[in-house]
Amino acid sequence: MSCNHSAEHHRFTCCLYFEPAGLERLLQVVRRRGFVVERMHAEHDAEGLHVDLTVSGNRSPETLRAQIDRIHTVRSVQRPLEPRFIAGEMTAPAAGLRPAV
Repeated sequence: MSCNHSAEHHRFTCCLYFEPAGLERLLQVVRRRGFVVERMHAEHDAEGLHVDLTVSGNRSPETLRAQIDRIHTVRSVQRPLEPRFIAGEMTAPAAGLRPAV
């Protein structure tokens, strides 16, 4: 897996109905839309398949989100509101800010 340092990284959290080819279909859409999977974590439970996905690419992440949402096995897809992942690491906090205790 190659890490494209010039492309932006975007994180998605997806919930899919369980279907044997559901994960393959998700990854195929990501690839066809011009993105590269940088990180992925998937867990299966009684509700279905939960996938946390970090991708890189120069195209619109909202367009990718909309395309993922059109997959018939996808229950939901969200872009978490937390610091972006850059080259696999979270961005540093702004200067002068300390974490809450």
